[in-house]
Amino acid sequence: MLATILSAFSFARGEMPPIRLAYNYCTLSYTFAYYSDEEWDAEIERLADRGYNVALVIDGTFKVWQQTLRSLGYSEEEIFAFIPDECARAWWLMGNLTGEGGPLDQKTIDEDAARGRRICAKMREKGIEPILQGFTGMMPLGEKYGALQQGKWACYERPPILNPTSEAFYKISKVWYRELEKVYGFKPKYLAGDLFHEGGKIDGVDVTAATREVQAAQQRAFPGVIWVVQAWQANPTLDIRAGLDPRFTLIEALVKDMGSQPAPKDFGPLPWVWCEVLNFGGNHGLYGNLRTFANLGKAADSPTFRGYGSLSEGFFTNPICYDLFDEMMMRPKGSVMNDEELANWVAGWIDKRYNIAIDKREEKSAKLLHEAWNCLAKSVYACPYCQEGTVENVLCARPSWQVNNVSAWGPRKGLWYEPAILERALECFEEVKGNFVELCGNNREAIDNFAYDFYDIKRQVRANRLRKLAPNLKNDKAARDEFIAIARKMANEDGGAFGVPEEFSLDSQLRGAYKRAGVRGVKAFLRMITTWADEEKHGRSELEDYANREYRELIELYYLKRWEKFL
Repeated sequence: MLATILSAFSFARGEMPPIRLAYNYCTLSYTFAYYSDEEWDAEIERLADRGYNVALVIDGTFKVWQQTLRSLGYSEEEIFAFIPDECARAWWLMGNLTGEGGPLDQKTIDEDAARGRRICAKMREKGIEPILQGFTGMMPLGEKYGALQQGKWACYERPPILNPTSEAFYKISKVWYRELEKVYGFKPKYLAGDLFHEGGKIDGVDVTAATREVQAAQQRAFPGVIWVVQAWQANPTLDIRAGLDPRFTLIEALVKDMGSQPAPKDFGPLPWVWCEVLNFGGNHGLYGNLRTFANLGKAADSPTFRGYGSLSEGFFTNPICYDLFDEMMMRPKGSVMNDEELANWVAGWIDKRYNIAIDKREEKSAKLLHEAWNCLAKSVYACPYCQEGTVENVLCARPSWQVNNVSAWGPRKGLWYEPAILERALECFEEVKGNFVELCGNNREAIDNFAYDFYDIKRQVRANRLRKLAPNLKNDKAARDEFIAIARKMANEDGGAFGVPEEFSLDSQLRGAYKRAGVRGVKAFLRMITTWADEEKHGRSELEDYANREYRELIELYYLKRWEKFL
């Protein structure tokens, strides 16, 4: 409340209100591809409660593209071949692929449009401005309108793009924005879309002029609209930045480094927001750095700083990190926590998470939970260096004698902490489990939180043991036997009295996909978390196992089976 009052006071002095932004493209496929209306309502409430005021929305884009291409004279066959499924949509909109998982049926496209309108309406009711998809020149595969071929992205042929300085771009962008407004029913204040995301060919293109024309088309359609541009890998290049108007631009500075203190970013005169990317692909794994988020205010020391963004690809893992991020994001500009303040915050977070009453804080079970989290804070939540997300569980990797990471871009350094510290945290939870319901006063939310944390810590301890055994698998039968025994425990883990938390249950995820999209949705979700690309069309890809997740059933039916066969 105090932070809100202070922020309001700063607005009254004429300062720009801070931006609190949610989601990148990947988030909306990895986390929310098959969310129901009820789940979206709860998610929008969560965003509003935590102070978010801008959020990316991509539901509805199937219809925008369909209507645009129909207006341009494309055949229905060409249109349906271009549109992918919900799990591939993020990379389609970023210009990396087309058609994966399609074709969709008309009912799905129409329902998706209705859902997009509904999400936007609900967000706007809560004071959250939707970011809608802008037009950057992407077109279907094939030679039309002089589109520029873009080469490959992983195993996919990138869609070609129109040169934004061309007459075709000028005409088609007008159609796009007309259809965008029709589908969503309002004029957006923010548009997203990136030029040459993760590569792409720029031969013969005046990139600065092209960028300028993309933004000019946005302004013609919606005067004053802000272009939200991702700062990822080499983008936005100096040539792109030179074409952006600071008045109508917001840079998302995606930060994957959890091992250093936040610092201001330099995009020249362009406004920007500091954006966490803690999770990649929705991977399970204990990972983060509480000190990084406690120092979040240090990023604000810049005249072009405008706020913060939560852009993890997969949400709802490592909740302490996101809760601390949201806490610091809502504090007055420049706020940081010293070590004592952080320790006090963590202690309060523990009591709140498990509904520990004041008169029970001295009980043994309460003290054990605090000890466990102190262990976690100085081990898994104190990563000292930059890497793309959690250290992956070798059980999820395609088997080999030299296994280390799972995905092509997975961390290779191994654990940064002593595994025994985490094992002590698990011992504390084991001691508490019999008394926890009484300790929390039979509070349902607290029980769910305890079940999740207990399961997650146990899962991580076992993953660490598998990692230790991996180098010895080729020459040590005892190591092979122990490896398989631990993997089978993970495959058969029932969570005891607390059950398997929904977040670690493949069945619960597939139910949502089936409810939204039937068998097609189930196949798409399974593809996303295993091969990623359609193996029948593309063969094995470097994207394979990128979104590896430790759902209990996936361990039982997929990862364990691969290792049993290999060994």
